[in-house]
Parts: sequence; structure tokens; C-alpha cells
Amino acid sequence: MLDLVNRLHSTGVQLDIDLPQIAVIGSQSAGKSSLIESISGITLPRASGTCTRCPTECRLSRSDSPWKCTVSLRRTTDGHVHDESFGDPIFENAKSEVEDRIRRAQLAILNPSKPSKEFLSDNEDCKFDNPELSFSKDCVSLDIRGPDVADLSFCDLPGLIANVGANGNKNDIDLIKSLATAYIKKASCIILLTVTCESKRIS
Repeated sequence: MLDLVNRLHSTGVQLDIDLPQIAVIGSQSAGKSSLIESISGITLPRASGTCTRCPTECRLSRSDSPWKCTVSLRRTTDGHVHDESFGDPIFENAKSEVEDRIRRAQLAILNPSKPSKEFLSDNEDCKFDNPELSFSKDCVSLDIRGPDVADLSFCDLPGLIANVGANGNKNDIDLIKSLATAYIKKASCIILLTVTCESKRIS
């Protein structure tokens, strides 16, 4: 059933049909990345402030085959969804490369006018600063399979923000809010809300 739902998501039919999905939401720097890392077994990109700038879909499936992670870009153009493979599959002996691949895939999403292959290159011209978009509704998709992988599929959304930096766009606040709303308003969406648990000294 999970494989069937994942295949349907790959076709973009979720634009017209309410497919079951887990959406991971929370405020910026609330610990979503740490939670997802413990579930998926991979390391996600980290940075000060907002790091996740587009949805990241994780499709985990148990398999008797060796561990493998495939990264793709899922874009929506004129109401049509299409997947684009982003680099060769990553195997267990190169598991540490997943974090960098996700970072590069996100950068490709945020620079839609440039060929995605540019962001797979180690060329010095491939800069990670000043992308065309601050955030995007298009997503990075991870397909992870292996003998110790749980059968689970979820989507990590950009952290909710209350303000933007000096160089930020005020419209980003509404964009992130509308992106989260688009996922969680569906009746079949399971909301995985991440909140910080901070202890405060009472004087």
C-alpha cells in the first residue's frame, strides 16, 4: 500500500486526490531536522537560521537489497508534476554524501532558471549564495531503501517564521504559512508537529 501511495505521489495526482501523507511542521529551529535524522538514519543539511527552504519528501522502504538513496527534484509546472533524477544513487559506503546532495538539490530547486546539473558539479562557479528564490513549493524527494529501513513516508516542510532578516522578503512569511496550510488542510494528512521542550529556571 505504501509503495502504491508513493507511486501516486510521483505522478502528481495528489493535486486532484486527497492522498494520505504525514507532514512534519514546526517553527524555525524547533528540532525537526534532528527528529527526521533519527527516523531516516541520514544527516540533513544544517545552518544558522532557516535551512529547509523547500519541502523535502522522504520515502522509506524496507528492502532485502543493499541500502540505497535516490534523490530527485519534483517540480510543478502549469499544474503538471514531473520528477527529475538528481545525480546517481548513493549507496551505504558513501552515506555521508547524502547531506551534500540534499543541499545541492535544494539549491537547484531555488534556482529554476539554471540547469540542475550545474549544482552537481564541484565547479567554483556553483555558488550557494543569493539564490533566485528564498523558498519554493517544489520539493526535493528522497527514496531510501535497505534492510534496516522502516516503511514510512513523510514530508518535511520549511520551518514557520515570524520575521525575516535584513535581506529577507516579507512575503516569505505568508508563503511558508500557505505552504504548510496547503498540506495540513487535507483531511487525510497526519500532522507531525515538532515543538521545543525548554526548561526555564523559576526564580
